[in-house]
Amino acid sequence: MNSENTQNPPLPVWQYDEMKHSGVDYQDAVIAAAYDERHGAFRDYEADARLIVERLGLGASDTVIDLGCGTGAFVLTAARLCKKIHAVDVSRAMLERLADKAVKARLSNIETHHAGFLTYEHTDAPADAIVSVAALHHLPDFWKAVALQRMRSMLKPEGKLYLFDVVFTFSADEHRFEFDRWVDGMRQKADESMAEETIAHIRDEFSTFDWILKGLLDRAGFRIEHTFHDFPLCMTCICAKNAPD
Repeated sequence: MNSENTQNPPLPVWQYDEMKHSGVDYQDAVIAAAYDERHGAFRDYEADARLIVERLGLGASDTVIDLGCGTGAFVLTAARLCKKIHAVDVSRAMLERLADKAVKARLSNIETHHAGFLTYEHTDAPADAIVSVAALHHLPDFWKAVALQRMRSMLKPEGKLYLFDVVFTFSADEHRFEFDRWVDGMRQKADESMAEETIAHIRDEFSTFDWILKGLLDRAGFRIEHTFHDFPLCMTCICAKNAPD
């Protein structure tokens, strides 16, 4: 288990500050400590991670970047199956949780990076795949476009991007019904705290429409190969890096 916190040049004053929280503050150590138990009420981390590995066709020779890795839901499983994992997150508290779990699991092929979509500098060889699960929505749409272009530059030719996020497929005039149903559904599946977290997501974060996200991927130089809707109000895109024009 390695940690890298390279000092990068100062950022432009106009750049979006991805270190500030939108919605729930996952930099809070108490919230980070409770994350796994709370989200485990409606997620199967091991099954989800193995599905990602299967869909990407990852194996023992592959290097993967997990952008927005959290406490390691994907990283810990992937590290047992792949050559190396770069685990990137803006929350030091989440990275510390991941590091503790990696040590207990005796995994030495994980490198953590305190950074985000806009600030992570990939200095290793180009990766075989990038995985991002429920994280890109922390950026407004313009900065999503910048992030996707940066991700493309980190991949090998024909490298894969696995993107899962909250994405809206309904029309704007249906938003009241859809959001109320979403909040009520989280209250029933989990508890009141998860309903409140969903409200914070809707109010403060930057989930977008499917047609916008697909356009952003295309303009960033990705080819969408598969889409899945395995979870309500969420979409998975498996993309390949297009060859240069």
